[in-house]
Amino acid sequence: MGRLLPNLLMSITITLYGIKNQGMKKTILLLASNMLFIVTALQSQVCAWPNAQIDIHANNVKARLLNGGDMFWDFTESQFYPNYTPGETNATSIYAAGLWIGGLDSANNLKLACIRYRSSSISEYWAGPLNPDGTTFANNCANWDRFFKVYGSNVADFRAQLPDIANNPALAANLYPEIMGWPAKGNPWFQDVYGFALTNQDLAPFFDNDGNGIYDPLSGDFPVVELENGQWFVPAEFVWWVYNDEGGGQVHGATLGEIIHIEVQQTAWGFNCPDQPVLNNTLFTQHRLVYKGFENLDSVFTALWVDFDLGCSRDDYVGCNPALNTFFVYNQDAVDGDMGVNCSAGGITFADSSPVQSATFLNRSLDKFSVHTSVSLASNEPDNVSDYYQGMTGSWPDGTQLTYGGTGYDPNNPNAIVTDFHFPDSPDNPDGWSMCTSNLPPKDHRTVSSVKIGQLIPSQVEYLVTAWTTHPNPNLPCGLGSTFSDVATVQTHYDNAFADVCSPLTSTYNPLMEYVHLFPNPTTGSLTIQYGVQTPSLIRLYSSAGTLAYQEMQPAPNQTQLNLEHLAAGLYTLELLGDHGRVVRKVILFR
Repeated sequence: MGRLLPNLLMSITITLYGIKNQGMKKTILLLASNMLFIVTALQSQVCAWPNAQIDIHANNVKARLLNGGDMFWDFTESQFYPNYTPGETNATSIYAAGLWIGGLDSANNLKLACIRYRSSSISEYWAGPLNPDGTTFANNCANWDRFFKVYGSNVADFRAQLPDIANNPALAANLYPEIMGWPAKGNPWFQDVYGFALTNQDLAPFFDNDGNGIYDPLSGDFPVVELENGQWFVPAEFVWWVYNDEGGGQVHGATLGEIIHIEVQQTAWGFNCPDQPVLNNTLFTQHRLVYKGFENLDSVFTALWVDFDLGCSRDDYVGCNPALNTFFVYNQDAVDGDMGVNCSAGGITFADSSPVQSATFLNRSLDKFSVHTSVSLASNEPDNVSDYYQGMTGSWPDGTQLTYGGTGYDPNNPNAIVTDFHFPDSPDNPDGWSMCTSNLPPKDHRTVSSVKIGQLIPSQVEYLVTAWTTHPNPNLPCGLGSTFSDVATVQTHYDNAFADVCSPLTSTYNPLMEYVHLFPNPTTGSLTIQYGVQTPSLIRLYSSAGTLAYQEMQPAPNQTQLNLEHLAAGLYTLELLGDHGRVVRKVILFR
């Protein structure tokens, strides 16, 4: 059936847009025909829906990452916590976000991949890289439905331990699987860690110690975050993953747009710097877009669709600052909630301390910004492939251009001023255009923030770097507090390639290391490990050959005692894993 199947599937696909349930948002688009699943099962190269999820929690921000072009939700609830405290009830500021890309081929056909609320039958992206011909297949997608997460402290520790483990790959892989299995070009240890072969292409970035272009951690190479200009750094925590819009010939279930053949290599990272409070309230993401199609595309836009929910979703205002390439959400009044401090939609409110949540394009200009709302604002939620593209290019679904003032929709006014940006002025500017000055009713708003790429030619690579920053204590209502100065601070750090930001490579501090004490060492069989308040989640002991000799899951608080009398005398490596990395120590056992 080959590549003819997408056309058949498209012909039998019926899309139905759902509605919000009370307090359980956005269940969407179902493919109505059972025939879809029967036919799909017959085509083995079609990729399955990506399931992988992972949290990043480097600083104050805790956020969920997914492997289908979307972020910050778990398919049911918001998972972007701007000030997460374990064990407490935490409010969220973003419900979900998704990547949009679209452009026109030489025949003026729309090639499009746009995700909002993904489900098993409504996907636009699938896990894994693309082959050089812009295709993939089911096994490849299944293998790559995963994330590669690294703590900066582990990189520093790996480098310190390298002289002792460089000639012992088994021990190195057991102690540092995330570094030995980093999906970088030519990694000879990748298959040993993950069980499938690594393709010979540029994937995850790394510091190339010997300059040979091949990743080998035992030669001193290590994972990094790398920016568009080639500058690299190691933050407190970072995650890398890869996905594509081809999916083995899968149908774009949300838009029914034609396949672009785009590969997206995405990185998320955070810093944990006590002297940089703005950075401690920021999560960074980078989309590296690799075009593997075989024809030029024109009028190409990429965008981030964001459903901001600042605590209660029913009393939010949104806006943008084009000069700072920033868009944001703020509370309509001083108290979060549409029923006092409660919310009719359910969920946790910020009560009287609602922050501002912003997103800033650090390496590109904000070229278009539009707002759509579940109930009003010209009912401009996208309904078909053309609607999605119109949303990226700054027009309403009916083709009407966005105009300045009011709701931005004024099709019967010949004197209306065409604009690229919804609500581009600060809400505390009485002469500007914002939701505050327009006195619009607070609603559950979604935004589309676009970057114009223009032409996309085969093998072209584009980057989109975004800072997601929370700004506490704004002067509500209609005030943003330190939002714009915070954004300027983050932009300066980016412009300096984060050279002025703390890094585990330049710091010897490890919160777990500070509390770890071993005694007696050497020992004849009994070893006490003290770790105080930094209780590790796992303790392992490896022999000099790299084999696992002892393991203890969820050790007791404060300290634990190991009975090693059953082990042979020799040199062992002790590993303690905690929330912020690991500690490695040598243990000598003698008789």
